[in-house]
Amino acid sequence: MVSLTKIFSEFVYNAKPNDFNDEMKFFSKMSMLDWAGVAYAGRKEPVSNIVTKLIEDDKSHGNSRIISNGVSVNSKSAALVNGTIGHALDYDDTHFLFTGHPTASAFPTALAIGEELNSSIDEIILAYMCGVEVSTRLGHILGYSHYNKGFHQTATSGAFGATVVASKLLKLDIDQIEYAFGIVSTRASGLKSQFGTMGKPFHAGIAASNGIEAAKLAKLGFVSCVDGIECSQGFLNTHGWNEKYPDAALEGLGSNYLFPEIKYKFHACCHGLHAFLEALDELKIKNNFNPESIEKISIETQPSWLKVCNIESPKTGLESKFSYRFTAAMSLHGVDTARLDSYNDEICFDENLIKTRNKVEVIPNENLSNTEALIKIKDDGSTFENSHNLSDKIEDKIIQKKIKAKSSSLLSESISKELSLILDKPNQFYAKDILNLLIK
Repeated sequence: MVSLTKIFSEFVYNAKPNDFNDEMKFFSKMSMLDWAGVAYAGRKEPVSNIVTKLIEDDKSHGNSRIISNGVSVNSKSAALVNGTIGHALDYDDTHFLFTGHPTASAFPTALAIGEELNSSIDEIILAYMCGVEVSTRLGHILGYSHYNKGFHQTATSGAFGATVVASKLLKLDIDQIEYAFGIVSTRASGLKSQFGTMGKPFHAGIAASNGIEAAKLAKLGFVSCVDGIECSQGFLNTHGWNEKYPDAALEGLGSNYLFPEIKYKFHACCHGLHAFLEALDELKIKNNFNPESIEKISIETQPSWLKVCNIESPKTGLESKFSYRFTAAMSLHGVDTARLDSYNDEICFDENLIKTRNKVEVIPNENLSNTEALIKIKDDGSTFENSHNLSDKIEDKIIQKKIKAKSSSLLSESISKELSLILDKPNQFYAKDILNLLIK
């Protein structure tokens, strides 16, 4: 039996900034900038208002602020609210080995604990890097057998990542980190049945809150199972694991990293739709399609996505973010799928979009990976087709340009520049400085 709890605990305890390469640091900063913009834009979403009201009613006290209203609460409550807000728009980063959204719980955990402890951005970045690397590796171990069983890694492996972040900032020793893992192994939860509802963004908040709770209990002396991840009735064996350890998930921890394979969303919808939307965008550049004359649209995708983002006839803006058929219609009618306000309840009842939506067939293709899609359009007797693979490498400078443009559109150019300055000079700023910008 591989002692994952011990391996991860020793890594977290011993990790120092110089253990992480420049690529890891670059993608960490890009992910923080990306999350901040998405969270800022999501502050007034209905789910954000509800979880904010929940914590206001609890009247919890502390030194960690909620970004929706600036109220100071305890760090566990702040992480619950801010984690939910950051995932409310489903526009944050994803990782196909993690099989979810690694930053969604890790960064709000870092901000909540970081503000409570007055942690520097240097400390925040180190804790974040430890957390997302562990959660990515654990998410990869849980794999698609876990995901296809109905679990959501953003909430499950994300809770372990949040525990790492909190443990590092709280400066737990190795034994305490093992106990924290044991505690969160009996708390981590989140089901895919919630996709398309407020339950999905709540997963990120739950994970962040659970991580802080586990680390704080361990620091107080709470004793738990020290092999809670891997023991016979531990987290892996009770949550749909296929009993395999991928080599990539165990090798090179502390020297080589999986997290830099992170992917960013440049369409404001489920990441399972992005490969086909990119393929469609490329087709549209070369062809002037008229939705009226299109006879048929075929989208081929990996079958696992059909349980995630294949709502055939969405009735709400939130549901439309999980619909191959409807986002295809939106794109063909010139609706900007990168804009947050494109996804609204009214658009789901647009007769022209519905007419095009009904021409779309979604076809499972086992030969495609989870990052690939193929689209075919039959128009006026001719067939046009294209494919796209999200795993194809994009140059760092292009990623940086796109993230900064996205951040500026969501935060405003001035706030985005201030945040970039904070992340570029992490030894001069603190967690509170980031929160000051997000509460403006």
